Amino acid sequence: MAGRSVSGYVDEKIASRLTAVARAESRSPANIVGQALGFYVALPETARIAMRRIETLASPEEQRWLQTEFVRLLLKADMRLTQRKMAEEMGKNIPDAEDELEKVAVEWTDNFAP
Repeated sequence: MAGRSVSGYVDEKIASRLTAVARAESRSPANIVGQALGFYVALPETARIAMRRIETLASPEEQRWLQTEFVRLLLKADMRLTQRKMAEEMGKNIPDAEDELEKVAVEWTDNFAP
């Protein structure tokens, strides 16, 4: 992916966590930062304002609650995508009902013909 480099500053705790996540996912820190920034800038302005307010005003417990709710929403969306993909794949292997009925009717006719 062609792009351009941008820079920013994070505290040591976030930098260490970024390095650990990058290693665990076999990705570069820059790739993860790019994905995170892409998500953030795609949000509507009202959501970005809300995120900044939460970051500055919410207690640690409230921030953990928000993270939990966000993870729950992501997993729910992922499950729907997985279900859709499974249905598409299964649909390819399900014979047309009309063709199947005709086949069974022919088999029955052949088996019971005098």
